Amino acid sequence: MNRNLALVSIVSAMTLASCGQPEESGDDDEAAATTDAVVKVDCPAVDESGTIEIAPGLSARVLKAGYGRAAVKGDYADTNVWLWQLDDSAEDRHGQFVWESGANIFQFQLGAGQVIKGWDLGVPCMLEGETRELVVASELAYGEAGRGEAIPPNTPLIFTIELVKLTASE
Repeated sequence: MNRNLALVSIVSAMTLASCGQPEESGDDDEAAATTDAVVKVDCPAVDESGTIEIAPGLSARVLKAGYGRAAVKGDYADTNVWLWQLDDSAEDRHGQFVWESGANIFQFQLGAGQVIKGWDLGVPCMLEGETRELVVASELAYGEAGRGEAIPPNTPLIFTIELVKLTASE
């Protein structure tokens, strides 16, 4: 029983250590001997209030813990999405409801510029199965241009994102 617990602890530690961006090695012989890339975690930590400060104008809160590997640049992310305008006067900060993916999975490639910058910065480090609330400043969303009538110019947004599945780019 103790061997199994030790094995689970080691595998868990290795899994946590394998999240993030690939680590480059200057030793070609070592790289050739390794079949899997070594990846390190470089994700922002959760503060005492439960908030993750990802970048200026971008914060997150984990609503539901994930169970899978962490998202990295280049991955294809299958998500369910809900979007509101940010309203600091509302109790939950959710202002006018804008959009949801509904029964349709919304897929995009991380870091490929297919989504707003707030997503390209805020979805990496999410775990498969995780649901996260992203608070995105206007300049990391649709900025001065806005997005039709639903998102006026200079509107900060709140997204609830459920990361359903990750597929590595090949």
